[in-house]
Amino acid sequence: MAVKLNKKDFFEMFKGVVFSVIISVLTVILFAIVVKFANLSTKTVEIVNIALKILSIFLGTLIAISSGRQGLFKGGIIGLFFVLISYLVFSLVNGSFSVNPLTAFDVIFCLVAGLLSGVFTVNVRKGKDNV
Repeated sequence: MAVKLNKKDFFEMFKGVVFSVIISVLTVILFAIVVKFANLSTKTVEIVNIALKILSIFLGTLIAISSGRQGLFKGGIIGLFFVLISYLVFSLVNGSFSVNPLTAFDVIFCLVAGLLSGVFTVNVRKGKDNV
């Protein structure tokens, strides 16, 4: 099955990635401030980081996809490009481009988050069109 995309579809995906990365950077900065003053375990920090990634992808997808079509595809692309760009951004900040088993987990997790966010967003948009 071929996916036919137009300029608006590409713009929506681009916008979704940009918003997702911006939201992620802002929430990570806020969480870093919390971590500085709170005594949180490493496990808690890892879980919150995963939740922040999901939130960022979900909000970026929700903000960006305005057409009620191809949500699965667009969400998946947003999730994949989000993980790529956020890896680059946070690696630059960290000063290290290391790849470990969690990197593969992040890719899969962000892809699934993007797929689900895209499906949810398209269905919400279709619901608004019917009201």
